[in-house]
Amino acid sequence: MSAAAVASLKHEVPVPERIVAAAARLISSQGLRSTSVDDIASAAECGRATVYRYFPGGRAELLDVTLGQGVDRIFAACTRLTDHADTLAEAVAGTINIAVLELSTDAVVQQLLVDEPDTIATLISPVRIEPLFERASEWGTEHFSRFIEPAVAAYVGEWCARVVTDHLRSPAPVIDITNPEIARTLVDTFLIPTLTPDALAGHNTTTRSF
Repeated sequence: MSAAAVASLKHEVPVPERIVAAAARLISSQGLRSTSVDDIASAAECGRATVYRYFPGGRAELLDVTLGQGVDRIFAACTRLTDHADTLAEAVAGTINIAVLELSTDAVVQQLLVDEPDTIATLISPVRIEPLFERASEWGTEHFSRFIEPAVAAYVGEWCARVVTDHLRSPAPVIDITNPEIARTLVDTFLIPTLTPDALAGHNTTTRSF
């Protein structure tokens, strides 16, 4: 394929998508602090003003969008696994296992963990992370309710998100849930025994971390 044809195909991609893709490439290779809006504009083959037209928040907004796409991929992967599981324990263990494995291959997340852990710490701070827990709770209601009643399914969904973010927060986790067997042991030990009417009586959506 000629260079002209390649260039033509590239410019068929909508400008916002080119900008987000360029930001992801640069952040994953050199980090957020070393990536300027000018760098992103150059990589996306557009002007600086165009970047701000679509993303007024600049680098910070583009990082949020990039990470949001990664979160979407994780939820999709967990859905594929959960919807084919035979038991709740299998579904939950598979969910937390596949989520941390997806994070381990996310180039942007891994770059930030290595070079800018303070950025990760900010992103998963209590205020910033709450919308993710709310989404996980809703997701749990949708995908775990075939095993348990909806209110409990919501609790389990949030529990999964808290376990995964705790794993992300700790560079050397004591409990390595990238190992499927350890993930299952964690679920069997700390989650399944709590799923009784007495244990859940009066429970709200805030759960303790493990």
